[in-house]
Amino acid sequence: MSNTKKTAAKKTTKNAAVQAAEPLMYVGPTIRGVAIQNRVYSEIPEPAKAAMTECPLLANLFAPVEKYPEAERQIGAGEGSFFVAFDAALKYKETHN
Repeated sequence: MSNTKKTAAKKTTKNAAVQAAEPLMYVGPTIRGVAIQNRVYSEIPEPAKAAMTECPLLANLFAPVEKYPEAERQIGAGEGSFFVAFDAALKYKETHN
């Protein structure tokens, strides 16, 4: 592998580590024992990870804080990926609360 490719691979790995370490806001509905709406987490809580086995779209509701305005726009407009995930979370909540 060339030095350029090695450097690019290291930067990609470093960027992924930085992204994983940034705070995440849960933009979905509050689900008791899973996650609280609009709360910022340093990492995805274990109960939320467990819930993701049944409702994988919950993962899409943990977003970097700077994505919050877009998430709110989509949810309010009833369109987009955040809305689809929010709707799935509401259905999950109905069966698990």
